[in-house]
Order: sequence, then C-alpha cells, then structure tokens
Amino acid sequence: MIPLYLKLTNFMPYQNAELNFSGIHIGCLTGDNGAGKSSILDAITWAVWGRSRAKRDDELVHQGQAEMQVEFTFELSGNVYRVVRARKVGKKSGVGMLDFQVRNPHPSPPPFANNANRGGSDLPSPVGAFPDGGRDGDGGWRTIAEPQMNATQQKIIDLLRLDYDTFINSAFLLQGRADEFTVKTATERKKVLADILGLDIWDEYEVRAKAKIAAIENELRLIDLRLNEIDTEAARQPQFEAEVAAAQKAVIALGDRLREAEAKFQQAQQAQRSLGMLDAQLTDLAKRITQAERELASVERDLVAARLKADDAPLMQDLTETQAKIEALTQREAVRDEVRRRKSELGEEAASLRGQNERLVPEVEPFKARLALLESSTDPACPTCGQPLTPEHRRQVVVELNAEIEARRHLFRENKARLEGIRPEVVAVENQLAAVEAELRALPNLHRREAELKAAIEAAREAARSIEKLEQRRSEWQSALEVDRHQQAEIAAQIGSARAGLGDFISIQAEYERTRSDEARARQQLGAAEQKLAACEALINQREGKLAERKHWAEEKGIYEELRLAFGKKGVPAMIIEAAIPEIEDEANALLTKITSGRMHLRFDTQRETVKGDTVETLEIKIADELGTRPYENYSGGEQFRVNFAIRIALSKLLARRAGAQLQTLVVDEGFGALDSAGRDKLVEAINAVQDDFQRILVITHLDELKDAFPVRIEITKTANGSQIEVV
Repeated sequence: MIPLYLKLTNFMPYQNAELNFSGIHIGCLTGDNGAGKSSILDAITWAVWGRSRAKRDDELVHQGQAEMQVEFTFELSGNVYRVVRARKVGKKSGVGMLDFQVRNPHPSPPPFANNANRGGSDLPSPVGAFPDGGRDGDGGWRTIAEPQMNATQQKIIDLLRLDYDTFINSAFLLQGRADEFTVKTATERKKVLADILGLDIWDEYEVRAKAKIAAIENELRLIDLRLNEIDTEAARQPQFEAEVAAAQKAVIALGDRLREAEAKFQQAQQAQRSLGMLDAQLTDLAKRITQAERELASVERDLVAARLKADDAPLMQDLTETQAKIEALTQREAVRDEVRRRKSELGEEAASLRGQNERLVPEVEPFKARLALLESSTDPACPTCGQPLTPEHRRQVVVELNAEIEARRHLFRENKARLEGIRPEVVAVENQLAAVEAELRALPNLHRREAELKAAIEAAREAARSIEKLEQRRSEWQSALEVDRHQQAEIAAQIGSARAGLGDFISIQAEYERTRSDEARARQQLGAAEQKLAACEALINQREGKLAERKHWAEEKGIYEELRLAFGKKGVPAMIIEAAIPEIEDEANALLTKITSGRMHLRFDTQRETVKGDTVETLEIKIADELGTRPYENYSGGEQFRVNFAIRIALSKLLARRAGAQLQTLVVDEGFGALDSAGRDKLVEAINAVQDDFQRILVITHLDELKDAFPVRIEITKTANGSQIEVV
C-alpha cells in the first residue's frame, strides 16, 4: 500500500486539511507536541481499518463538531483506490459510513493540492453519496463497496492482505513500542515473537486438540460402560427364552376361554340391545302422550276463551256510546275557537287603549307650556309665533288651548274607563275558555277507546271464525292420544317378556370382562418377555459394532495426541520460530551494520543449558561490539535504540512477508532524543540506506536538527482554526 492523498475533515486537531504524498519518497513530519503529527497516522488507520489509538470513534471528532470524515487514496499493485469513512456523533450511538472506490484506467488527474484548507464541514450521510457519487467521471472513480459496512471492511482487508494489528506491527513503528521486544525477559520475548508471528493460533489448535481428546476419552468411557451392560444382559438370554415359552402357553389357554365367554356375552348383548330399543320406544311414547295431553288441554282452553271472546254485543254498545261522546265534544271545538277569538280581540283593544293613553300624556305638555307662556306675558306680540296679539285674540287662543288640553284629558279618562271595563270581560272569557278546553281534553282518550273497541270487535269476530278450527284440532289430538296409549300397553307387555328371558346379564358380562382382562395381561407378559429377549439379542448384535467403534475412537485419540504434541510450544510453533530467527538476525544485522558502521552485531539463542544440565527453550539476545558480547541492558540508550530499531525493522519485514503483503510504506513514529548527534546521523543514514526497500518512508520528529535531514519536510502547525499541513 503506497499512500497518495489524505483529506481530513473535523478529525482530531484538523478541521479541513489535505496532504498529497505524490513525489514524497522520504519525508519528515515535524511540528510541536500536540500539533497532530501522530494524528496523520491515526487518520490513515481509521480510514482503512476503522481503528486507531482512541478507544472510541467519537473521541476522534474535532472538539465542538458533530461529524467527521477522512478520505484516503493509495496505490496497490498498479491500481489506485480510495477509502472514504465518515462518522456522525449521536446522543446514544453515532452513525458511521464507509465507501471503497477504485479509479478506472486512464482517469483525469484528481485536483490534489497541499495546504488547500477548505471551510465548512458538510459530510455525506449515506454510502455512495461522495463528491462523484461513486460513478465514472471526476477522475473515473467507481465504487466497489458492499451493501454492508462489515462486508466492505473485509473486502479492504482481503485486498491489502493485512489487518490492523499486522499493519501497525509491520509498517508502523509507533511511539514507545520500538523496545517492546528487546526489554522483555527471554520467556516473554519468545511470547512476543510468537504473537508477532501470529502463533497464537497454534495455542488454539492445541486447546481444540485437547478438547477433542477429552471428548474421545468420554466416548470411550461410554462405550466401555455399554459393553459391560451388553455382557451382563447376554448372560440372561436362557432365562428370557424360558419366560417367552411359558407366556405363549398361557396366552393359548386363555384365548380358548375368551372365545367361549365372548359368544355368551354377545348373545346377552343382543337381548340387552333389543330390550334397550323397547325401553327407548316406551320412553318416546310416554313423551308423546304427555305432549298430546298438554296440547289437548291447551286446545280446550283456547276453545273456551274463543267462545267467550266471540260475544261482541257489549262491545258494540260501548262503541256507540263512545262515538256519541266524541261527536258532542267535536261540536264544542267551534265554541272554543270563538272564545279564543273574543279573548284575542279584547287583548288587542286593551293594548290599543294603553298605547293611546301613553301618547296623550306627552301631547298635553306642549299645550300647557304655551298656555302658561301666554298667561304670563304682557307683550302685544305672540310669544310663540311673534305675530301681533290683541287682548281679545289672546283670550281666544287661551280658550282654544284649554279646549285642546281638556279634549285629550277627556279621551284619556274614557280610555281608562274602557280598560277597567275590559278586565272583567277578559276574566269571563278566560274562565269560559278554560271550561271548554277542560271538556276537550277528554277527546284523545275517547278516540283511543274507540280504536280499542273496534279492535276488540274485530278480534271477537276472528274468535268466532276460529272456533270450528279449534274443535277440529281437539278431535285430532284425542284420536292420536288414544292410538299412542294403546301402543304403550303393547310395548310394556313386550318388555316384560324380554326381561323374563334375559337371564343374569351382569354375571355373564363380569365373566367375559374377567377372561378378557386375564388374556390381555397374558399377552402383555408375552410381549414383555419377547421384548426382553429381543433387546438381549439386539445387544449381542451390537457388541461387535461397539468393539469396532471403540477401536475407531482409540485410533482417533492417538492421532489427536500426536496433533496436541505438534501444536504445543515444542512442536510446530517452535519450528516456525527456529525458521524465523535466521531471517530476523540477517535483516537486523544488515541494518545494524549500516547504523553502527559494522561495530555492533546481534544473535538470538533459542536454547540454553540449565544448572542441572537440561536444555530449555528460550530467546535471548546476544549483542557484540568491539568490547565483546554483553547483555542488552549494559549498552547506552543510543546503542539500545539502534538495536531496537534494527530488530523492529527486521520483525516488520518478516511479518509483512508472512502475511503475503509487500511492505511498501514505513512510518517511524519514535523520539530520537535518546541518540547522540552521531547516532542520529547514523540512523538517518540507515533510513536513507533502506529507502530502496520502501516506496514511502515517513519519519515523525520534533527535533529541529532532523528537519533538514530528509529531502521533504511536512510541517504541522497548530492554529485557532485547527492544525494546518504544509509540504516544504
């Protein structure tokens, strides 16, 4: 995998940043602590594998943002691929998205540009909704993602032939992990090497082999128990044969007795069934006679009621009287209407008189005012109209005004007197109306009574017509009842005869049931005896099969015992480690020679002799220089770092080869503070010396003296708007 392009949106310290790896063979990532140098590596691993140093994906989102996205483009085996992974933070659980794309042959070059920080944080939500939608065009990208994220992730791993753990143990030299191998004890170191080589699978194989052996041993125990049971039962075969013979003899004897008892019982049953049929007929006749008696009594009652109901003379008399009353009251309705009209006229007259009197009172006031003005004025002109006014004319006007006033007062008094006279007339009319309406309230009841009488008269006539039918029904029921009573007497006589010839049915039935039970019990005993004999014979037949099965499992156990030894630490894993040690030594010494100018050399001892003279498995590192061979702990920090670096690179190459992948990228995320100036120069020379083995080499450091030691410098600067990336 060769990195080509990385775009970060709201990822850790970055808000919007891009890094174009094109043209970078050996590059140095520099910047202050916390600026985001190692975050570049986290972005790559998170985009490709969905994993990083963070425990939770939500911890990777830039502070204050709700979503993030990483776009990573790389080359593999001549093809260019792009992985775009995004995540949206939620209250309960975030939402993730993953797309995997490949660039079609001969695409137009993508617009990669370093230090092209863009504003905004719009992230695609669904898979496939990227800038080019996963379609041809915009560089010829075509999505090859699967419908599910897990399937897409597995597709990426299968393509790279590397999972996350293998990658970070091969291509990445992460901070604080360069000495992970060398600082362990010899036993722990061998365990670490086994982990790096993926030998833990052999532990699983060994556990599975032991589990299989335990299961086989359990099967063998069960087979042995079964064989013991078979031998015990086989010894009882003569006993079972004797029991079968005795049971067969008893079944034959009881079978003869049962046939005789069954014939007698069937004859008795036939007689019992005949008696039952007669009893049923007698019961049915009794029910029919009872029903006929009830029906006859009902017809008699209906006939008496019909005869009484057919007399309609009293009803006709009552109807005539009721209709006469209705006619008389109908004539009173005209009187009621006349009284109502008179009451309405009196009410209207009273209302008119009261209204007129109410108008007369204010009409008098203007005349009274003019009269008072004329009487009080001495002016020769009329005080109301301004015309000349003589004393004679004044008197005339006063007389006329008094006449007008008196006329209205007289009319008022007349109206008031008439109102007084209307009151008793209204009372008399209301009393008369109440009396008439009281009489008329009886009219609805009379109409209902008329309807009831008419219905009763019609019912009486209908009853008269039904008397003949009822008399016919009475005759029919009397005839049917006589026939049924005669038949009842005949069946009762037949039942008496049948009971006399039945005999002791209960004792016959008891004998039959007892014989049948004895015969059934004998057959059960015969079946049980035959079953025991058959089971015994079946067990004897199974013995050879069980012996063959036991032999098979014993052979299987031997095979798994051999596999358990092969899967154990002294088996295949030890052989793999023994085969890997020379490769690690050759790679490490080749690099160590470059770093130390041939001054240092190492070797691995996989076995050592104990005080008792035994040989045990181990993995000790022997380091030699011009002063001789000394333990790792006796070397200086710079010398230890050179050894760590050499071993780590050797392990990375070995791990990549064994994974079937080509190690094309190397990232060194280690502090160089432990090295002196000469050691750092040698390390830089070593990195330059192995550059032909890698397409991309990225070195992360914050030391100023190393910034110019490599051809390309990638500077990370922390700003208020997120970290910035610039390739120098």
